[in-house]
Amino acid sequence: MTKWQKNAAYALAIYALSAVVIRFSAGGQGWGTALLLGLVVTPLALWMGWLRRRLTEQAAEWGRRRVRPWPEERRR
Repeated sequence: MTKWQKNAAYALAIYALSAVVIRFSAGGQGWGTALLLGLVVTPLALWMGWLRRRLTEQAAEWGRRRVRPWPEERRR
């Protein structure tokens, strides 16, 4: 499976899951409203996942580039 296909399948799964959750939530939205809200929720969820992954990568990179040693490493 290519990266594009994997991303498309992931986005479709998030869309379907969010539409079903919105449809059967306590608010009792209809299918049309649930599908439209799923279109709003899906890009937001994908962006939040991308942002979390990017921040984690940057934090790991910052940890490797730390000039001063960590306090645990100074005691050795």
